[in-house]
Amino acid sequence: MQEIIIRQATLADLDTVNALEQQCFPAAEAASRNVFSLRLHSFPECFWIAESGGQITAMINGMTTDSRDLTDEMYDNSALYSTDGAWLMLFGVATHPAFRKHGLASGLMNHVTEQMKQQGRQGIVLTCKEALLSFYQRFGFVSEGISDSMHGGAVWYQMRLDFEQELFRCAGTGGECSFYLSGRRYLLYGWRQCDGDYLNVSDETGQMIWQTAKSGQAACDDFMAAYRIQALY
Repeated sequence: MQEIIIRQATLADLDTVNALEQQCFPAAEAASRNVFSLRLHSFPECFWIAESGGQITAMINGMTTDSRDLTDEMYDNSALYSTDGAWLMLFGVATHPAFRKHGLASGLMNHVTEQMKQQGRQGIVLTCKEALLSFYQRFGFVSEGISDSMHGGAVWYQMRLDFEQELFRCAGTGGECSFYLSGRRYLLYGWRQCDGDYLNVSDETGQMIWQTAKSGQAACDDFMAAYRIQALY
């Protein structure tokens, strides 16, 4: 596969993204061309595509809002959009059938997540079917149970990635998680050495700027205290 380029979608992509949607979702669940036109007119910054060799191979689209839950009304009502909304509601994640199993959806998801963190959003919300719960859990999403959604007549589970909660979970487990303070990117990660486990924070140059030799909840408490008062740098 050729190099993957991730970019924002434009109205020039309308027919292609519409065709991809119809390929990837049942007719009762797929967004229509008119709905995609509305989204690309109203909030194109919430529509990402992956390209390879000039071909659109995967896409993610959604809408930012201050509402905490994803409702069926949001799919075609642009009045619920808020430029500075705390949450990104994901409407769809799709990969062209010929390009599946190449990590395209994962790459897009990581790109979108990082962009939302950088913009200072609180997190991302989506709904998915039960078979995809484990896929989204890999990115830190937590299932909140069966959604009230009746979209396409299917059963949907609402999942939420709360950036701050995920950061503190990683602090307790030694997992890796990026975060932003005052517009600068930092990376939290665990590090096992011969004399024990450490929890570290490095800046965007890779330089370690904070560390604790504690682990588990004690490490999380140390990190939370430093994070709350922005004493990491």
